[in-house]
Amino acid sequence: MHNPPHELLDKEDKELSLTFAKGLSVLLAFQGKTRELTITEIAAKTGLNRAVTRRLIRTLEQLGYVANDRGRYRLMPRVLRLTTGFMEARSIPQVVQPVLRAASQEIGESVSLSMLDGDEAIYVAHAFVPSRFTLNMVTIGSRVPLAPTAIGRAMLAFLDKPKRDALLEQLGLTAYTPSTVTDRKNFIDLLNLIRISGFSVTSSEYVEGVSSLAVPVLASNSEVVGAVSIIFPQGQYTEDEIQGRLKDQLTRCANDISSVF
Repeated sequence: MHNPPHELLDKEDKELSLTFAKGLSVLLAFQGKTRELTITEIAAKTGLNRAVTRRLIRTLEQLGYVANDRGRYRLMPRVLRLTTGFMEARSIPQVVQPVLRAASQEIGESVSLSMLDGDEAIYVAHAFVPSRFTLNMVTIGSRVPLAPTAIGRAMLAFLDKPKRDALLEQLGLTAYTPSTVTDRKNFIDLLNLIRISGFSVTSSEYVEGVSSLAVPVLASNSEVVGAVSIIFPQGQYTEDEIQGRLKDQLTRCANDISSVF
């Protein structure tokens, strides 16, 4: 877990609510692969003491945001209400989802839309194609690092220079596999090539044996909105197919979504 929200507050600003921020820290503790947590585990992840953690989690339980099963807490569907305004403000259910669905049918692969959130990419929409290759990590709300992923690089490459430089300062170029690019100069050169070509491809850099193709989604003022992507087993498509048909189809999808913003 990155720094919990309550640790990011300016403690000198008397208009800010530390208790509210601590409640958000507890909710965010459920990010990641662990779906159920004890009070002790939540306290460890957030840095809060057990007494404070107990009060906050019990409050969230009373409000219906978490459920308790023999001392293990899990998120409830009610937390989705917290995202409704964000999703609807960006026309994701009404406009974006049909575009993704049409693209997935044309391409023959599941297509996802991701957005930038700090130094991670978060999946916000997904059009699933039954019987096609997928990963558990590619679900709405799941997060992946920017540096080793096609979606992350597609967004990084098209950020304006001050934003990109600031993010690059934060990024650790971790080796997730033997193929991951970890040299900073090579990584920056790669981002420059992506900006020229308009698309990003990775192969076995984040997950062994998995390739991905991503195209940025840009607003009318050229600001990065997000990126659309597909994943597939390494070697399933030729380089010509990836840089030809698949890239063109995914670019049309990105352009259609861009028209909304």
